[in-house]
Amino acid sequence: MKTYSSLKIEKTIILGFLLLIAAGTLLLWAFNSRSPVPLNFLDALFTSTSAVCVTGLIVVDTGKDLTLASQWVVMLLIQLGGLGVMTAATTTMVLLGHRIKIRERILFTGGLGIDTPSGAVKLIFRILFITLIIEAAAVIPLVFVLSRSMGASEALFHGIFHSVSAFCNAGFSTLPGGLEGFANQYILPGTVMILIVTGGLGFLVIGELWLHLTERTRLSPHAVLVLQVSSILILAGTVLFFLSDRTAGLSPLSLPLKVWNALFQSVTARTAGFNTIPLRATSSLGIFLLSLLMIIGASPGSTGGGIKTTTAGVLFFSSLSEIQGRRAVYRNRTIADENIRRALAISFLYLLTVLTGVILLSLFEELPFRTLLFEAISAMGTVGLSLGITPSLSPPGKIVIILLMFWGRVGILTFIFGMVSRDRTISKISYAETNIPVG
Repeated sequence: MKTYSSLKIEKTIILGFLLLIAAGTLLLWAFNSRSPVPLNFLDALFTSTSAVCVTGLIVVDTGKDLTLASQWVVMLLIQLGGLGVMTAATTTMVLLGHRIKIRERILFTGGLGIDTPSGAVKLIFRILFITLIIEAAAVIPLVFVLSRSMGASEALFHGIFHSVSAFCNAGFSTLPGGLEGFANQYILPGTVMILIVTGGLGFLVIGELWLHLTERTRLSPHAVLVLQVSSILILAGTVLFFLSDRTAGLSPLSLPLKVWNALFQSVTARTAGFNTIPLRATSSLGIFLLSLLMIIGASPGSTGGGIKTTTAGVLFFSSLSEIQGRRAVYRNRTIADENIRRALAISFLYLLTVLTGVILLSLFEELPFRTLLFEAISAMGTVGLSLGITPSLSPPGKIVIILLMFWGRVGILTFIFGMVSRDRTISKISYAETNIPVG
């Protein structure tokens, strides 16, 4: 599938996210100004950015320190950020009865990486339908579990909040201690995992799966690659995390619960940010495995971040083909050179940005390097997992994390193309080739 790209699209996406973050910052600052724990402007900006960028890193306790109004604002920001600015804006225009012109269709589909504006309105309603149905259905088991320890209305609010947060891969929790109190049960973590995986597949893949099941249509190579890489990462992550932490973070649990919680951590590390076991008790190998999963992340057009599953898949098959001395092929289809170049650029710039962020954090913070590296990877991957250092970061450190969260959500190439690149037309000038030894 080709990707549609335009300078106007990229600048519009960036501006949309910035405006949403600014609005969220002002609302959170205002609603918490007279609370027992008032938010200063930087913490309001941090919380708004984390919500819009569906990250989940927090400098204040969402359930304890934010007012009820602020919690609703956070949930709304998560939902809008998860759907994507262009999706939310175009949906609003449809609901208000405005006719969606060709420019709006191009902006919407271009924001999802589609090369044609045809079928934009139909796709909008499909995305909304899928989102609302999945989130509404998940509220039922969540409320069922939560109502055992709290009132019905309180359980309903927490159920709705966690359904939105999990599907959008945000990782925010309004419960005391997050989900660490649910390591010994199956229903709530299982529901959260289903939401995380579904939201991380991407709206295009979910739509294809729906048509595949209802109309027996064929899945595209893109959808198959997403499903294959996602399955491999989840299974491999579960096995390796179980082996690394069966005597560490998972040690207090029975064998079935060790496997179950290893599965949960493998799923949530892909960009969700929930945790059922204390991360500080996790082994060094476990932290490394979680970091790898956070770097790869979710899939294109999803609510998650990372370099994306398709990027990892394209790099793997192109490397395999290079070893075999042939062009990159997947499912009897040649992978376009443009896709390979883009995958290489995304991976390089992504890792370079994380490295820069870690260096800056190391200059500003007197904290162990391992915790700073984990924090930077989590922020860039819009994951939200932390070793507990986020609230103690200095103002410069918080700004670094804010920038990493923003770049991770809008996409590093989108940001660079939108803010730096002026003209990306294909040059008609060709130069003589040179051979530079590598490897």
